[in-house]
Amino acid sequence: MSEVLIRPANGLASLLDALQPRVEPASPPPDLEAIRAAAHAAGQAAGRAEGTANERAALAPLKAQLTAACTALSAAAVVDADALRPVLAALVRQLAEAVLLAELQRDPAVLLALAAAALAAVVPGQAATLVAHPGTLAALGPFLPEIATAADPALAPDCITVSGADFIIDTSLSARLADILGDRG
Repeated sequence: MSEVLIRPANGLASLLDALQPRVEPASPPPDLEAIRAAAHAAGQAAGRAEGTANERAALAPLKAQLTAACTALSAAAVVDADALRPVLAALVRQLAEAVLLAELQRDPAVLLALAAAALAAVVPGQAATLVAHPGTLAALGPFLPEIATAADPALAPDCITVSGADFIIDTSLSARLADILGDRG
């Protein structure tokens, strides 16, 4: 219902005017382009959110597999130094022995310094015997002082020992290598 305003001063014209329906001013027409743009943006956002959720759900098993593979790779890459130490020590020993034997084959006289060091440790007047591999004795023979010698084919070519009644002096390169590597007590 419309509101009736009675104006006492104007009479019938005012009464007639008051009885007339009041017409509200027309609201502007809706901006269809703005509504369409807002609906489009809302649809885009909802679609992106749904697509992202679907992608994450699809990638979740692959991500779990990749994580497990990375964990397994990390575990496999751990180096156990205590387990590796004897392997590397054996490798160093083999390499050093190969180099020493190659040097001895090239020039067996390189052991002369070892023999001289062992002989210098013998107290003058003590009976001593120099024991070495037959090939080593043949190479060192011309350089050795007057001392009893004994050939032992069981010895390594780098092994020279000087022994007496109550002493043994081991000057072999293998013994020195063992000392360096901590193989001997």
